[in-house]
Amino acid sequence: MVSKSSLLVVEVDSSEPSVASSIAELIEEGMGSWQTHYAMACFKQGYCRGLVVLSDAPLGASLFYSLSLEPRYKMGVIYYVVVKREHRGRGIGLILVSSAEHVLEAEGSDIVVATTRADNYRSRRLFSSLGYEEVPLHSIEENYGGLFTKLTCSYEDDVALVKSIRISFAKLIEAFSYRHNKDRIERLWYSLCYRPWRELRSRKNRA
Repeated sequence: MVSKSSLLVVEVDSSEPSVASSIAELIEEGMGSWQTHYAMACFKQGYCRGLVVLSDAPLGASLFYSLSLEPRYKMGVIYYVVVKREHRGRGIGLILVSSAEHVLEAEGSDIVVATTRADNYRSRRLFSSLGYEEVPLHSIEENYGGLFTKLTCSYEDDVALVKSIRISFAKLIEAFSYRHNKDRIERLWYSLCYRPWRELRSRKNRA
């Protein structure tokens, strides 16, 4: 049994191969090779930052990023949270989410979001315990042409998890109507979601 007092949360550098490898192993074990490809594309390109919970070895990791939007909003996204199977249910996921949220808020994020599947009850309980509200993704995308899904690369999810810090979720969604914001979201989506998807499709076609 690992006690919480023996745990260390550290921010990790994507330029260190051993760090990237450790995070990739955690995500592949917990979520599979396709999700690992998306996560590492974000991390290695420098969009995502990473936190790792350490004991004698990495027990879990979170990846997160932020995007500035007009008019002077900053949105934080908790992209991936994964904990080794044998250490789940011990509060490590809560440490990872709250630590990522702390970094995002300290650096000016006005709102923090994540996404998950409706049947991922563990994830939904975790975020709910930290004050996140649930919003069905379909209710967002009906009016905004998939921009929230593109911003979070959440094509396999159906629930948004939202924590307002300085602005409401409604204010954030209103900001999607700004042309410059649409362009920023499209550029981010191309790098974090579309290009990795094309790489996976190309790999599958060559197999």
